[in-house]
Amino acid sequence: METLIQNCRIIDGTGAPAYTGCVGFDHSRIRIFRGNDLPAAKEYIDANGSTLVPGFIDAHSHGDLTLVSPYATLSKLNQGITTQIAGQCGVSLFPTKIDSPDVFQRFVSGIAPYPDLPVDLNMLESAAGFNRWLETLGSPITTKSFVGHGTLRLWAMGYENRKPDQTELQRMQNMLRRCIREGALGLSTGLVYAPSCYAENEEILALLRVVHEEGAIYATHPRNEGDRVVEARSESIRLAMEADVPLCVSHLKAAGRQNWGKPRAMLAEFDKAIERGLNAIIDCYPYTAGATSLNVSIPPGYFSRGMTGLLEALKNPTEREIIREEMSRQSDYDNYVYNSGGFSGVYVSSCPIDHSAEGMFISDYAKRQNMDAFDAYCDILIRNNGLGLGVYFHMSEDDMVEILSHPRCVLGTDGLIGRPGENPHPRAFGSTAHAYDLLVRKKKLLTPEQMIYKMSGQAAEFFGFTSKGRILDEMDADVLLINPDAFLDTATYPNGASLSKGIERIFIGGKQISLPQIS
Repeated sequence: METLIQNCRIIDGTGAPAYTGCVGFDHSRIRIFRGNDLPAAKEYIDANGSTLVPGFIDAHSHGDLTLVSPYATLSKLNQGITTQIAGQCGVSLFPTKIDSPDVFQRFVSGIAPYPDLPVDLNMLESAAGFNRWLETLGSPITTKSFVGHGTLRLWAMGYENRKPDQTELQRMQNMLRRCIREGALGLSTGLVYAPSCYAENEEILALLRVVHEEGAIYATHPRNEGDRVVEARSESIRLAMEADVPLCVSHLKAAGRQNWGKPRAMLAEFDKAIERGLNAIIDCYPYTAGATSLNVSIPPGYFSRGMTGLLEALKNPTEREIIREEMSRQSDYDNYVYNSGGFSGVYVSSCPIDHSAEGMFISDYAKRQNMDAFDAYCDILIRNNGLGLGVYFHMSEDDMVEILSHPRCVLGTDGLIGRPGENPHPRAFGSTAHAYDLLVRKKKLLTPEQMIYKMSGQAAEFFGFTSKGRILDEMDADVLLINPDAFLDTATYPNGASLSKGIERIFIGGKQISLPQIS
C-alpha cells in the first residue's frame, strides 16, 4: 500500500451516510478498510477526524479553453475540482479548420479571451488529436469534452447565416460521429452564440440522431434564458425526447426580474419528462449573476459579417443607432443587457486589450468618461476588438436555490478565466464551497452527503465515469481531505480570484498535489 489515511470520516459520493474508516491508495486506486486489520503502507496520514470526499466534478466547465494556464488550473483545484466536463455551450477546441486559424481563434476568444491552443493546430482536427494534446500537458485535472455545435458549424460552413446544404450537414454528422467514437461525450449547443444561433431545429435534430446512434449525450444552452425561457427549455426537452438522447440542461435559470419565478414551471415540466422516460440532469452554478462575452447582447445577425464587420457596424453612426434601438427593448434574441435592467446591471470582468473599464459597471464607466452608457459599451468593445467578459446581474436567489436543490441538479461552475490580475466572476474560484455553504449551512436544504453527491457521484453516474466521483474500492484515487465546518468560499465580485478555505489535502491518482503558484 502506497498511502493509508486513518481516522477519517468518509462521505463516499453516493449519497449514503458518512462513516468512519481508513482509505488506502494502491497503484492510483482506492482501497477501503473498516476494521483494525490494516495493511502496511509507505506513508501514513492521520486525518484527525477530517472528512474524506471524492474529488469534485465540474459538470459545466469551459476549462478546455485554458488548459495550459496555471491560473485556470488553480481556479479548479483550490475548490476541489479534479474532473471537468468541457466543450460546453457549443464551443469546443475541435474540430478545427486548419486553413482559417485566425477565424477559429477569434471564435474561441469570444468565451475565453486568451485561449490556450497547441502550436500545431492540426492536433485539433478532431477529438483524438485534442486528447493527444491534452496528454502532453500533464494537467492534474481530468478533462472530458463535448463536441461544440458552434465549432462544428464553423468548421463546416463558417459564419454563414443559413441552413446547411446536404453536403455540409453530412460533413457535420460524419465529424460528430468520428469525434464521439474518439472519446467526445456528445454534442453541446450554445444557441445564443454565432454561428450556433443560426441553426434551425431541423439541423439540431439531424445531429442528435447521430448522438442517439452513438449512445452519447446532448447538452444545451438554449435559444433564450429571458422572456422566452420556458419555451426555449421546452424546445430542448422536445428535441431530446424526439431524438431519444440523454439531456443535460445547461445552467438552468430565468434571466430578468420579469421572469423570476418561472423556474418552478420549468422544473415541473422537466419532472414530467423524466416520468415519460427522459434521461436527464440539470447543471447550475450558485450565484445570481451570470458571465459571458460582452458582445453577446449585439443582435446576432451582425456576427455573420465576422468580427471585423461587427466592429465596422459599431463604428458606423447609422448602424450603431439601429443596434442601440434593438438592444433597448425586448427582442427576438436573448438580450443580456435588457435582462440585466440595462447597463447598470452589467459589470466588466476582463478585457483583452484596454483594461480601463475592468471592475466597473458600464453605467459607472460611462459617467466617468462623460458618455452615454450605450456609447460607452460600444467604445469598450471597439477598444478590445469586440472581445471581453461581462458579469450580468439578472437572476433571483430563490430561483437559483430551488434549481440547485432539485434532486436532478448537479453543480457546474461555468467559469471563465482571463489572466492573473484580471478579475473573474467568483464562480470560477468559489462555486463548490459557495454551494456547500449556501445549501448545507445557511439554507439547511441538503445534508453534507447529499451536497457531496451533487458535486461528485451524481455527475459521474450520468456521464458514465465508471472510476470517478466515488470513494469505493478500485475507483481512481482522486479525493479531498476537508474540514466541512471550514469549507468556505472567499471569492467575491470585486475579488473573484480569492481562494476557498477548508480543503486540507488534494490527492489525484493517489498522489498529494499542491496548488499552482501564480506570480
